[in-house]
Amino acid sequence: PGIREGAMSVEAAIGNLNSVIATVPGLVRVYADPPESISEFPCAITYIREGEMYDSAAGGYSLHTLVVEIYQARQIMAQAIDQAKVWPDLVRSALKGNQTLNGSISHFLWPLRYQALPLPYNDQVHFGVRFLVQVKANET
Repeated sequence: PGIREGAMSVEAAIGNLNSVIATVPGLVRVYADPPESISEFPCAITYIREGEMYDSAAGGYSLHTLVVEIYQARQIMAQAIDQAKVWPDLVRSALKGNQTLNGSISHFLWPLRYQALPLPYNDQVHFGVRFLVQVKANET
């Protein structure tokens, strides 16, 4: 099933986060689903980490922490660390430009948190940046 614009669900939020991250300049690939292995760099993978869902007679709301991981090529670690410096500003700009993820969330909960660190994927360790994107979705 496709992601409906305006649908407020975790699946829609992740799908639309992927679409927004795909607009970040310099990324070679943004994976909609985690692949078996990664070989195109720099690339991004988005997934859900945790959340809270509240319900009431008025409809309730949900809070979700979505994760964006951007992986650099791992061949030369010093180079990967240096190249990772651009991602915080680029990702922030992309998210600021689409604060409802195409209508799939109500808004982001700022601040945007990130970590630059070694990122294991399958049996390899890469270097990159992990973003924790907190979002709120109002339910009706």
